Amino acid sequence: MDVTNQRLKVLLAKTDEAFRQLMKEPDSAELSQAYEAAKNELSQHISLMRESLTKKT
Repeated sequence: MDVTNQRLKVLLAKTDEAFRQLMKEPDSAELSQAYEAAKNELSQHISLMRESLTKKT
């Protein structure tokens, strides 16, 4: 579980940073894409965590 938690922390930080950058330049297509990619990666990881927890119960 430590590896999963560490990965979650990394993805949260990546998403937060992408959001901060996008807020500095809201019209930037590149930063918008980076934020969307970070959100999608985080969402996918959370879904996998949920699946894993469901299988354990």
